[in-house]
Amino acid sequence: MSAQLKSLFVTFLLVSIPGILVAQNTEIIGSVLDDQSEPLINATVAIYEPSEDELLSGTVTEVSGEFLLEVEPGTYTFRVSFLSFQDHEQEVTVAGGETLNLGTIQLEPTQSELGEVVVQGQRSYMEMNFDSRSFNVENDITSMGGSALDVLDNVPSITTDFEGNVSLRGNQGIQILINGRPSNLVRNGTDALSSIPAGMIQEVKIITNPSARYAANGTGGIIDIILVDDADLGFNGTVRANTGYPQDHSVGFNLNYQKGIVNWFLNAEAEYAREPRSSSTFQSFSSTDTTFAYQQSSDWFEREREGNVNFGADIYLPNEQLLTIDSHINFEAANEDQEVNYIDYDPANDQIYQSVSNSWDILGESVREAVEEQRESDFDIRMLYEKTFDEEGDHVLALDFDFEFGNEDETARLDEQTNIGPGNDVLERTNGGEIYREARFDIDYERSVGENGRFEAGGRFNYDWQDSDYLVERFENGTWVEAPDEVGGADNFEYSENVNSLYASFSGELKPFTYQIGLRAENTQITTELDQNNLSSEQNYTNLFPSVFLSYTINERNSLQVSYSRRISRPRSWYLLPFTDISNDRYRSTGNPDLEPEFGDSYELGYLRYWESGSVLTSFYYRDRTQVIDRVSVTGSDGITTRTPINLANENAWGVEFSADQDLFENLQLSGSLNIYQSETDGEFEGISYDSKSENLTSRLRIRWRFLEGWNFQSYLFYRGASETAQGRRPSRSFVGSGLSKELLDGKANISINVRDVFNSRNGNREILEPTSYTNRAFSWSSRSFRINFRYSFGGNDSNNRR
Repeated sequence: MSAQLKSLFVTFLLVSIPGILVAQNTEIIGSVLDDQSEPLINATVAIYEPSEDELLSGTVTEVSGEFLLEVEPGTYTFRVSFLSFQDHEQEVTVAGGETLNLGTIQLEPTQSELGEVVVQGQRSYMEMNFDSRSFNVENDITSMGGSALDVLDNVPSITTDFEGNVSLRGNQGIQILINGRPSNLVRNGTDALSSIPAGMIQEVKIITNPSARYAANGTGGIIDIILVDDADLGFNGTVRANTGYPQDHSVGFNLNYQKGIVNWFLNAEAEYAREPRSSSTFQSFSSTDTTFAYQQSSDWFEREREGNVNFGADIYLPNEQLLTIDSHINFEAANEDQEVNYIDYDPANDQIYQSVSNSWDILGESVREAVEEQRESDFDIRMLYEKTFDEEGDHVLALDFDFEFGNEDETARLDEQTNIGPGNDVLERTNGGEIYREARFDIDYERSVGENGRFEAGGRFNYDWQDSDYLVERFENGTWVEAPDEVGGADNFEYSENVNSLYASFSGELKPFTYQIGLRAENTQITTELDQNNLSSEQNYTNLFPSVFLSYTINERNSLQVSYSRRISRPRSWYLLPFTDISNDRYRSTGNPDLEPEFGDSYELGYLRYWESGSVLTSFYYRDRTQVIDRVSVTGSDGITTRTPINLANENAWGVEFSADQDLFENLQLSGSLNIYQSETDGEFEGISYDSKSENLTSRLRIRWRFLEGWNFQSYLFYRGASETAQGRRPSRSFVGSGLSKELLDGKANISINVRDVFNSRNGNREILEPTSYTNRAFSWSSRSFRINFRYSFGGNDSNNRR
């Protein structure tokens, strides 16, 4: 019988037949830790006859990793086992009435030996816990050379779209963290994730029901991006480079030098990319006095040049104190050349809701050229202090101060020429700028209470200030003049947000259950002001956000958990900006400074099952949201569609999600996810009902095959089914990616090639139905791409040995 089957058998006996454990006056005590000195919960501890390997007694470890075993006096074989770790075995002799303390027993990960070479077990791609799921993406060759958006494209539960929006289980109200903390890398929205190189990302953690310790922002949950940390004694580092088609080139390095009590680190990256994109729109409009239709096609190239540097030091002070000083600098320049072609039609018989017909007359053709330039710089200074009061690390105080500042400038020149008639040509230009400052201070305190309890408390002060300018001008009669307000006009917008919060939580054990309860209180103060229009608004509200978790561990392979949390999604600052984007003269977007936050209550029931070669997590969830923020498109009689965010509706959503991984054969792994959910929306805007019911399905399948010596093949498939939206329908889409890598120089170097969107099918499509109009928009972004990547690690322990 294998060690794993013995372990399962022991656990079955412990759960099902507790009467076999006969209480005696002789005790064996101790604690079990993993290779990172963390407690192992529910590790199997058993006593066997020395020669016959017959089970006599056993138990499992507590939350703290401790165990107590009662036996009769004698000599036995003592064994500790836990899934994916080597068994610990020793001979013990106990006398009557004594307590034998075996101290701390540390288990090592499973290893296999091939001749003189020791190959250490690699981290699983997916590691599942009830409060989070972690995906180890450091060796995901299908996203190498790409960005964080490429990495997230491969992670279950997450979907991205052509506008850079990121959704978690269909909800865009998410909070994105970097190394567990907010960061200016993502302050300007999820589109900024394209500035984080995939090679710097080690792990992606998904938290669908966050505890009270986390800031309450984000009704959809939290995505935590963990960056690579190569810290090691001495001097070590990694250099990397990639090139690709369409043009995508970058070089970067991570360096560490530790001597004495100081560990210095320096990370840098430089990138140049040139991406082609395209879109098309068909729209028809009919009212009592106006009927028209047009078709629009756009092609553009975006060129980006970016550099970022991260520099700092960890200082190990006496008495278990750590001080980290960290700074980050990012510079970005982008140019975009876009050509938009319009064909205007005169529909026959006032017909709409149909594609272009040859019977329709062409009224005219227009060409609109837009040339945009953008410059951005961001700076971040951070200090983190940690004090550990005990050897076990159960009593900790952490202080974290972060100050971020930066600016962005954007200019555009728009030239539209038409053959409709003389005097209709338009020449416009826009100038926009933003200055921001953000300060954040966190204090977190945690300590153990009794044998199995844990108390956490803390608070946060967060102040965010932005000053944005925008000006639209037209060239008329040989001079530039300010454009009218309906086009965009000119104004200055000031925005400030102050969020102060306190939280406390307690976790403990009431056998056979473990629990955590928490409460977070947040006060939010938001002010906005439009200087020239003399319009201002203020919001001041205080909310409570409880969280509850209850877990039941059946045995080391089967667990259940039920959880609840309440969350908030405050309007993103760019949603509040009232400026109008006119790069597409027929399809504009603008912000809404009167937006209010949306609130969400999330309930989840999960069942986690492990077996010798895989695992599966099944989650049933329900989500109730109020004041849901959505963007609606309204088409005027002039044919211009304006898209604006509003507090549109209330939503109820429920679903089931499966996440699993399985070792099919030696070195062949399969993982996948399936999310099936349904939502009902109830909303109204300007007298129009936006009630809708949508059924959705997303799935991913990922295969990894390690063959020959040092070769690695990966491939993935993504599919999202069609769904209804507040104003129409979104069709299904799917895409495939593959990659092949080879380890070189005894594992210190790696070269790979990958293809994203193998079949060039990663497109987006949206239909918008209004009472008087029909719109169909199609997008193609980041078409099929090829990348070659090289990475070399040196000094200390290279990246493979670190694991």
